[in-house]
Amino acid sequence: MNATYLTFAAAVALLIASPGPVVALVVADARRVWPLWTILGGVLSAQLLIICALLLIYLALDISPLLIQWGQVIGGLYLIWLGSDGLCGGTAEGVTTRRSEAHYFWRALAVGLSNPKDILFFLAFLPGFIIPGEPFAPQAAVLVLIWAAIDVSILLTYGLLSHRISGNRRIEQLLDVLPNYFLLGLGLVSCSLGISRLLQ
Repeated sequence: MNATYLTFAAAVALLIASPGPVVALVVADARRVWPLWTILGGVLSAQLLIICALLLIYLALDISPLLIQWGQVIGGLYLIWLGSDGLCGGTAEGVTTRRSEAHYFWRALAVGLSNPKDILFFLAFLPGFIIPGEPFAPQAAVLVLIWAAIDVSILLTYGLLSHRISGNRRIEQLLDVLPNYFLLGLGLVSCSLGISRLLQ
């Protein structure tokens, strides 16, 4: 069982370390403020999705593909709006410093939850780490805790790195636009995939 959890931890570390929309927000926010609330919102969104997936696995329920596809389109539109807003000056220095901690938290939570296809990923990924015949609840709790610990660690690392290198003016200018382009790109991909699947 320990080998199963170690394999799960290694797989999770690789998955979370690859940049996604929450990482883009953490990198962008870290150059202005310490992104604790962005990280907490991102981690909570992943926890909610993994718990939903585990419940679906436990109850052996199916999700309508149509619901996921519409969610993917809506989530993609939200990411496009967020990226465009940042590129059009919605995150200018003067505005960002006046935003509350709750703003960072709720925005990161919304970004994390705006990608409902993650539930499909969890549904495909998690069953391989659940041992049949063993009690489900303790296994599910350990998987959730492992994911949370690794998620927090990696997002904190991204935040620290971004915060440290933000003193360099050229890097700071790059960090101003790159996360927004990344969010915009992810939104376009998510939206186009969702629309193409709906049209099939």
